[in-house]
Formats: sequence, C-alpha cells, structure tokens
Amino acid sequence: MEPLQIIQIIIGLVLALFLPGYLIARIFFHELEELEKAGLGFVLSIAIDIIVGLFLGYNEAMKNITGGITAFNLWLYIGAITIILLIIWALKRGDEYKKSKKWIAKLFERK
Repeated sequence: MEPLQIIQIIIGLVLALFLPGYLIARIFFHELEELEKAGLGFVLSIAIDIIVGLFLGYNEAMKNITGGITAFNLWLYIGAITIILLIIWALKRGDEYKKSKKWIAKLFERK
C-alpha cells in the first residue's frame, strides 16, 4: 500500500465517521461535554453517510443524475457537507466570541 493511499484512508475515515457529526454536535448541543459531543459525532456522521448514500443511489433516476455511489461522489458530497458545517460553526463561534468580548469589556469598564 502506498503512503498516499494510507493518507487517503485516514482522511476518509475521519471525514466519514467523525467530523461532520462532531460539527453538528458543536453547533447544536452546547450543554454537552466534549466526550459526549465526540460520541454523538460518530452517530451523527454515520447518519449523514446513510443519507448521502440514499441520495446518491436511491433509485435509477437519482443514480443517473448524481452518477451513483462512487468514491469521488462520496468525497465530494461529504466534503461539501463538512465544509458547510465548518463555515456555520466558525460563524457561530465568531458571534459567541464577540458577545463574550463585549461582556468582558463591560465587566472591566470604569463607572
């Protein structure tokens, strides 16, 4: 097995089994601890994989439109979902950072 294939397998496993679900857990479940978010991330990522698989090859019409379930299509769709979730998480985190920065500034301002 070539080193490029090993890297592709590692990135594919992280992308398919962890990252999208973990980002969803970070976006929507603030009250959970990190270990709970990681566990939920695995479950949600598998659910996303199932939904993408159904979307790509549900019936013959969808198979003709999307090209079916291929390695490239899986990388493309799951990668796009992950990037969109990453952007949403970054925007949401930026808003939380601005709110906390204002709160800290109010705390230390002189009256």
